Amino acid sequence: MRDINSNYDYFVERVGQGEPVIFLPAAGFSGNEGLNIGDYLSGEFETHLIDLPGLGKSKGIEGRITAIQLADWVNEYMEQMQMEQANLIGHSLGGAILLAFAVHYPHKVNKLILLDQGHKPFPRIPKSEFGPFAYAFPMLNVCVKLFGKPFLKKLEPLFSQNEEQENPFDLTVEKFCNRVFIKENDYIRTALKHPAEFSLSGLNLMFGYYNLNLPNLLKKLRTPTYLIYSTFEDLDENESKSTEYYINRIKRHTLPITYQPVRGGHYVHWNEEFSMVNIRNFLLSTY
Repeated sequence: MRDINSNYDYFVERVGQGEPVIFLPAAGFSGNEGLNIGDYLSGEFETHLIDLPGLGKSKGIEGRITAIQLADWVNEYMEQMQMEQANLIGHSLGGAILLAFAVHYPHKVNKLILLDQGHKPFPRIPKSEFGPFAYAFPMLNVCVKLFGKPFLKKLEPLFSQNEEQENPFDLTVEKFCNRVFIKENDYIRTALKHPAEFSLSGLNLMFGYYNLNLPNLLKKLRTPTYLIYSTFEDLDENESKSTEYYINRIKRHTLPITYQPVRGGHYVHWNEEFSMVNIRNFLLSTY
């Protein structure tokens, strides 16, 4: 079963039938970034592929964004759908939002799956996310805190111009796959064909994400969690060393986390080494 629901303030594609799973994507993608997972789980789970607030067709969050506001946004969806408890799967920014929810609403979470998220802090100079704007991002962040929405409005044209719209679609797919070290497939093409729509609220969300302390949130987890992280081995030496350092730091704490390295880049769920069987088994386990 597959259907699209744009009621309330959430744009959602639902796949399958059974116990509910909420999937949230990375910045720049719509909820259908998780369609490969939803399709695989469709016999036993109903996966809700939700657009991020302001980065896609879901309504944005107003005001300064904090971890509790992100958690409340997820909770409101669950209240509207009358879900008492759900499994959560999130990649990158989507994983950060679900991590915040799991910390603030642990009684509403069955299992949490983080796709390359939580173990490392968001970079202070986010070059891979913002290109030439990355070096100015710390200063811009201070200005957003001081001046809020008026300053965001001035920034919006700069970031919206950063979106690539000129390349033929096949070339866009090829360039993306080469850049993130994955092989093209139909799910990737679908996700890239329907990217998240940029908005002022989306820019506000990105600054909220920038200010989250992700490792501190991870250390507060009391929910059974499966952390699937990219090693960047043989791809990016600095990123690989950073990943190893932060994973070792997190493992010093006694946390309800199962760790799974994937040799490759950030998009672990599109990596050939990614195991759908492990995802299913974790969700079905009694832990």
